Amino acid sequence: MLTLSNNLITLAMSEDAGTIVLEDRARGEAWRLRGERTISRSVAWDRTPDFEMLPPGRVERRGDALWVIYALPEGTLQYRWALGEDFVSVVLETVPAEITHVDLPGAFTPDQGQADLLFPSYQGILYRAGDEDPWSDRTIGGGHATFNLSMGALLGGRGALMLTMERMMTDWWVRFGEDADGTFLTCEQFSSEVEGWTPREVRLYPADSSITAVAKRYRKRLMERGEFVGWEEKIARKPILENLFGALMAFIGYNKTPEVDYAASARKLYDYGFQNVMYYPVRMWNYKLGFLMGGDDPIWLSDAEIQAMKAVPGALVAPWSWGIEGLDDGSQEMNAIFTRKADGSKYPHWQIDDYKWYFVCTPYQVEEAKQRLAGDMRAMDWIHFDVSATHGLAKDPCFSTEHALHGGKPMSREADVAWTQKLFSPETVGNRIVSSEGMNDRFAPYYDIGASKVWPASAPSRFIPVPLTMLVLHDSVVHDWWELANYNESPGFPPREVVIGRIFGSGGAEKKAAMDALYGCPPNVFPFGRQYSWVDIATYRTFSFTIKLEDAAVQQALRAALPVTQLHRRIGKQELLSFEFVTPDCAVQSTVFADGTRIVANISNRAKRTERYGEIAANSWVEVKG
Repeated sequence: MLTLSNNLITLAMSEDAGTIVLEDRARGEAWRLRGERTISRSVAWDRTPDFEMLPPGRVERRGDALWVIYALPEGTLQYRWALGEDFVSVVLETVPAEITHVDLPGAFTPDQGQADLLFPSYQGILYRAGDEDPWSDRTIGGGHATFNLSMGALLGGRGALMLTMERMMTDWWVRFGEDADGTFLTCEQFSSEVEGWTPREVRLYPADSSITAVAKRYRKRLMERGEFVGWEEKIARKPILENLFGALMAFIGYNKTPEVDYAASARKLYDYGFQNVMYYPVRMWNYKLGFLMGGDDPIWLSDAEIQAMKAVPGALVAPWSWGIEGLDDGSQEMNAIFTRKADGSKYPHWQIDDYKWYFVCTPYQVEEAKQRLAGDMRAMDWIHFDVSATHGLAKDPCFSTEHALHGGKPMSREADVAWTQKLFSPETVGNRIVSSEGMNDRFAPYYDIGASKVWPASAPSRFIPVPLTMLVLHDSVVHDWWELANYNESPGFPPREVVIGRIFGSGGAEKKAAMDALYGCPPNVFPFGRQYSWVDIATYRTFSFTIKLEDAAVQQALRAALPVTQLHRRIGKQELLSFEFVTPDCAVQSTVFADGTRIVANISNRAKRTERYGEIAANSWVEVKG
């Protein structure tokens, strides 16, 4: 065996790389690389590539590194393994151009026992290993059920092993799940359609076997890379952010309706005790508005209506910034800014009834934003960018050679992400709070609110949502709900089961409030307004519905939300220091914030008695002193 070793880690490899073992010397845990290391020659951005096993390799020691070399018909595939102070670096150094997908480095498993799987979908999910039927997922980074952080971890009996993806979330997939050999997690690199192959790195960090320990080591890694910006720095560059802490997130629908007096309803919310309310949207920001949503015109409040809402103390208003895509109205102006495939065609995306939208090249979204914020969006206090933090990572490259803003040459996904970061930045938006659908660590330095989350769950589910994003980023960014997963249940968006996590959708006010208090997040309510939904999403047919402040579901949601806003006013800027399960069924959970505030929440439908905190009512939270 060839070895590398320091005080914390020993890495051992057989000469053919068939056996690779990482020994965590501090915790007495050993991790073995499983044998199924794969490559593919399928199309680079292929959701279901044809994988094949790598042949036996050979290992060479070169200075302080071990190189694993595979001879393929097309050329040589090479990995470089090296030790850092508390991690193993694995770099994919060279790949033949004909190879499109490569495991980096493959999946590890503990030498003894089982390992739970921690992965950053939604707010974070702990999968508790067991006797489940085999399952697997393969996903990109940056969406909802995808990976919101560039990491994942296995939690073994004595220690954990965290995998970090060091490259931007643009040219990799993650495969994870459980099979007969246990839980697994591996990063799969794919060739950039624009840049081809460049060196890619992942890191393997041994850690204590807890969610908190793994999250805090990843947080430290973000700081090491210069990719963490705290609230103090953000507030210094955008003072308006002080209004975010203690606010109610108030979605008021995409559609305008004469059934609602928006300013009068906002005044009533203030009278209920909500000192800060972030209303969105008051205008629909798209390139052209000649379309209907569920038969209605998009919302567009007049200047007088907006000023009347803003006259209510603590009210902040935002548009629905839908700049990521536009309708093809046949004009030269619109066709000049669409993202283009290699064959010159547009990328289709959203559809409502017979209206179809196509992706717009991101640099032109930035130019549009600057113009609109100097014009008909000047009065806006904050901005919600629809899906930008999601598709900023998964969106295909722009191959247009006529787009001067990216130099008249194809633009890679990584370059596209840099433009999305610019879209969110004060350079574009000025002193405005920025929100986007999609929680993502790579955008956290640039925006202030990301979404979305799933409902909490406990046993018998093996998928348990946990505050992974907030353990890493609570003092940098807010993790909000998707705009229609509000505390009050609404027609067209009822709660539904999802594969990862348990429930997604509107409703569950008390349960969501308990989780938001635990995580240190603001509540989200749909207090009034009008919205479209789907009669049949497969055929894009829609309908609309109205929500009023007096609705029983809204009143229930507001009662649950008010104390959460009051808590968030105190702890919203602080680091979330720790998280733990209080009961074996994961129903009662506890968090501690930097000022010592401890929140204990029972997210189940039954009261739970605990030895330390006494009885906690169903779907409730308490602040515990000491």
